Amino acid sequence: MEYVDAIAPGFTHLQHAQPISFGHELAKHAVSLERDLSRISDWMVRTSTSPLGSGALSGSSLPISPEITAKRLGFNSVAQNSIDAVSDRDYVAEALFIIAMIGLHLSRIGEEWSIWSTTEFGWAQLDDAYSTGSSIMPQKKNPDVAELARGKAGRFIGNLTGLLTVLKGLPFAYNRDLQEDKEMLFDSVENLLLLLPPLSGMIATTNFNREKMRTAAPLGFTLATEIADYLVRKGVTFAEAHDAAGQCVKIAESRNCELHELTATDLKSAHLELANDVLKLLNVEVAIAARTTSNGTAPKSVVLQIAKLRSNAILTTKWVDAEIQKFIGTMTL
Repeated sequence: MEYVDAIAPGFTHLQHAQPISFGHELAKHAVSLERDLSRISDWMVRTSTSPLGSGALSGSSLPISPEITAKRLGFNSVAQNSIDAVSDRDYVAEALFIIAMIGLHLSRIGEEWSIWSTTEFGWAQLDDAYSTGSSIMPQKKNPDVAELARGKAGRFIGNLTGLLTVLKGLPFAYNRDLQEDKEMLFDSVENLLLLLPPLSGMIATTNFNREKMRTAAPLGFTLATEIADYLVRKGVTFAEAHDAAGQCVKIAESRNCELHELTATDLKSAHLELANDVLKLLNVEVAIAARTTSNGTAPKSVVLQIAKLRSNAILTTKWVDAEIQKFIGTMTL
């Protein structure tokens, strides 16, 4: 909740777009990681299928019950087809995909932290524990952990691609090719577990410069959409309102001034429906507070979003932990 009331420019195409709550900006990463957590729980349910009783490929002639074995070992079901069961590595491919997606999302965190910590931005101050200097340039403070997060993503994607290539066109039942899955899976799991602690530490210890973010928020005419929205509320079509807002930007550029510095004459020349009361809307705090949709950037909306994220994370984590403990319990049978 610390940065819910902090203001920053939002970006599209790496260009200033609209002012936003910086808490909203940070929460987007939690949402993507929440999807990853959901994928893990889905994977645990979908892959809870016991292959026991499949034999080499044709099942077993012995008087055994795969259903009883599956139940005692904590599986939810028994494999439907013995030939498929001995050759199926979907669960490994899915695990590698989930790790690759986590890595992809972490790489986006790494990229943003790297950008935000540049001299040009100056938004993020990294803790010394998660950055390094240079052997030549003593002033440097390099975002090593953030860069490693970007780099590891390529490794995770490579392992996923490698396994899919092994499985492509493979005949059913067992083939020795399948032993290749272990190295890829173990490597991805090991490297993800290595990455998470330092990346979490980097995020938790980063200090953000509220003043610099607030100063940057209105730059690049990020409040132009407020003019368009004002006209739409007066019954003007958005296409026409968009053109009028663009005209206001052109006038401001020609005058080398900000939108809120335009005169009544300037506004009327852009559109007859534009009155002086639009100027009070050309304020980043007002613009942010107006976006009150449940997924919007208004602080009161962001507070609810974060509360929901925390609640969902707690519930899903508890479920995953319970499933893991259930599996561990079967090891004592």
